[in-house]
Amino acid sequence: MENHSNGDNDLIGSAMDAEAALLDVSPTLSVISSPDLTESTYPGGAVSVSFSASPQTPGYKKVHEENLTPRPTPRHPAPPKKPKLRIRLPYLMICVSLIEIYVHCLGDEAVLRRWLVYDPRQRVQAWRFASYMLLHSNILHLSLNVVIQLVLAAPLEVEQGWLGVAAVYLGGGICGALGASLLQPSLYLVGASAGVYALLTSHLAHLYLCHGELRYAGWRLGAVFLLAGADVASVPVPALLGYGRVGWAAHVAGALAGPLLGLAIFPNQSKKDSRGRKFVRFVRFLAGLGVMLLIVGAILGNIYLIAIPQQRKPS
Repeated sequence: MENHSNGDNDLIGSAMDAEAALLDVSPTLSVISSPDLTESTYPGGAVSVSFSASPQTPGYKKVHEENLTPRPTPRHPAPPKKPKLRIRLPYLMICVSLIEIYVHCLGDEAVLRRWLVYDPRQRVQAWRFASYMLLHSNILHLSLNVVIQLVLAAPLEVEQGWLGVAAVYLGGGICGALGASLLQPSLYLVGASAGVYALLTSHLAHLYLCHGELRYAGWRLGAVFLLAGADVASVPVPALLGYGRVGWAAHVAGALAGPLLGLAIFPNQSKKDSRGRKFVRFVRFLAGLGVMLLIVGAILGNIYLIAIPQQRKPS
């Protein structure tokens, strides 16, 4: 009997050790009551102790429900969030337009117009290659340029900054005057049309640099070609109405300078672009080099082909 009782004590002790181990492994089973301990006696006097966790235990019920309850999965993945469209006024172009309107209102001042207009006989006065942009021939000319440049500059100022827009606008005007001085050397120039054309075609450079990250890229490209085609179609209109000749050379030079200046100057470009960054930098370098060569060539052409021969002519 003594040996049998010692065996029973050993079995009970092992059962208690198993209960403690089960509590350590499964912290959700906080209580294992004694009724859950069932003894079975087998022939030979051996006692078997088994454990059963009650389904009524709160921790067990919670884990059981979490494991068996199916979680609903969306049928279609959520669409990616599009960046919010920021709307800001083109403050730079608003200020430039106000200055142009103010200068036009003072257009009766002959001295002012005489010092600002591009005069082909006064090529040595370098400021005339940019100051002519402040003058306009009539109210229709002024209105068209102001409205178009405000519309074109609005998205560029938001996405590329006012400094890049100012450089493209002014550089397009200067390139337009240089081109007109070579191709139409006897023509006086007034108006900001060359700068407006540079803004228009610089959208092509903007679409290239920010490829894949712009809203309504296709609509923008279509608007560029639509406005360019409308202006080309309207070239003979001023001459038919008796408003004078159109400086088509300035328009063409400004339109050609726009993409080159945009590629060279615009600071922002796509961050998620499949094209290599080295290739884009190489394109930027070629654009900057090209516009510099064109400007230097136009300046040298004005000096050696037009200015010097005019001075040698007898008065």
